[in-house]
Amino acid sequence: MHRIYFDTNEAVEGGYGLWLAASKMDFNRIPNGPKNGMHIGIYMTGELEMEAILFFMPEYAAWIARPILQTTKYLGWVA
Repeated sequence: MHRIYFDTNEAVEGGYGLWLAASKMDFNRIPNGPKNGMHIGIYMTGELEMEAILFFMPEYAAWIARPILQTTKYLGWVA
């Protein structure tokens, strides 16, 4: 499963925007690029990670990660 950086401060309706520089760098590691419906892992370094479904949102001209909340793992601290 490909891992893409995200930040909870980039929340939009339906998920998290993946337009940060670190997210774009992670996208560059996906052979043949990202695809709608792709199952990915999203992470905030040292804080949390979870699985998500990727989709392109034209109104933002960006990829969005729709989190699968029951897969959330907190790292380094207890929520």
